[in-house]
Amino acid sequence: MKIINTVYGDATCGRWQAMLNITDTLEQYGHEVVLLRGTENAHLSSGNRPIHVIANTGFYSVRAALKIRKFIEEQKPDVIIAHSGKAVWLFKNAMLTMGVKVPVIAVNHSHNVKRTVRADAFIHITPHIQHLVKSRLTDAQNSKKMHRVISNLMHLPVEPALPQPLREPVTVAMLTRMIPNKGVHVLIEAIHLLNEKNIQVKAILAGDGENKAEYEKMVKDFKIEHLVQFPGWVNAEQKYEIYHSADMMAIPSLNDIQPLGILDAFGWGKVVLSSDHIGPLQVCKHRENAWVAKVGDAQDLANGIEYLIQHPDEALKIALQAKKEALEIYCFDQIAKEHNAFVHQVVDYFK
Repeated sequence: MKIINTVYGDATCGRWQAMLNITDTLEQYGHEVVLLRGTENAHLSSGNRPIHVIANTGFYSVRAALKIRKFIEEQKPDVIIAHSGKAVWLFKNAMLTMGVKVPVIAVNHSHNVKRTVRADAFIHITPHIQHLVKSRLTDAQNSKKMHRVISNLMHLPVEPALPQPLREPVTVAMLTRMIPNKGVHVLIEAIHLLNEKNIQVKAILAGDGENKAEYEKMVKDFKIEHLVQFPGWVNAEQKYEIYHSADMMAIPSLNDIQPLGILDAFGWGKVVLSSDHIGPLQVCKHRENAWVAKVGDAQDLANGIEYLIQHPDEALKIALQAKKEALEIYCFDQIAKEHNAFVHQVVDYFK
C-alpha cells in the first residue's frame, strides 16, 4: 500500500519520533510511506528519508487545504496517518470536495483529543486515550470508526539484557529531561530519606534541562553528593553504560502520557520505579512489572526502594515480568505487526 504519514503542529516531543517509528514499522512490511510535515517542524530531522513540506497556517486554511488536495491527487494514497489534530483537519478539509475519500487514521499521542475526532479510524497509544476519544463520539460514530490501542514501541538492546539480582549498594538511574514534571526532585528526596536511615542507595541522574542546577543544589543541601551523580547529556554508548550500572530505573513522572523510559527499562530487564499518574499506569502494574509509588510522594518512593532491597527475590520477579512484556508486547517487531494489521483492516473496511 501507499501511505501518507504526516504531522502538523510543533512535534518537538514524542510525536516526531513516533511518526518516524511508524514509518519504519510499515516499511518493514513493504508499504511505501510518504512523509509530510508543516514548516513549523523544519528544525526536526527525518534522517535519510525524503519529506514533503506544505505550510499550514491554521485549522481552517483554505489555501493549505487546496494544496493538500492536490498532493493527495498526485500521490494517490490508500490511507493517511495523521499525528495531530491539525493534520486530521487539514486532510479531512482537503477531501470535502473530492469524489474519492481516503481514510484518515489519527494517532493520538496526548490527552487533548478533541481535534482528532473527525478521523475515520484511531491508533491510541494507551487505553486511557481511547476512552477519551470514544467518550467524545456518539454510539453511532463509534460503530463506524475503527479504534485500536497500539503502544509506542521500544528497540530491544542488541545484547540479551537479562534481569539480574540487585547489587550492593543498589544503583537507581534516570535518563530524563531536568524539568519538574519528570519527578527528578522526588527521587533525590527519596535518596535523602533512605540515607537518613543509613540505607545507602546510589543514583545516576543523566540529562540536561532548566532545573538541573536546582537539583544539584538539592543534592548538596541534603549532603548526598557521595551518592548522586549528574553526568549531564549522554550519548548512546553512555546510556548503555548507565543501563549496565543500574539495578533500578526511576520514572517517577508527575505528568506524562506514556513515558518511553519505562518501555526502554523493560527492554533492559530493570526494575522500574514508577508513579501512579494515569500515564505510567497505562503500562505499569504495581508489584507485577514495576513498583508504583504515589505521584510526587518521596517517602512512598523511598519506602518502595527499601522494600525491594529487603525483598530481592520480588525485585527480580518484577524485572523478569517487565522483560517478558518488552519481548511480547512493546518491542519493534510486535508493534510493527500491530501497525500492519490495523492499516490493512482500515483500508479493507473503507473500501
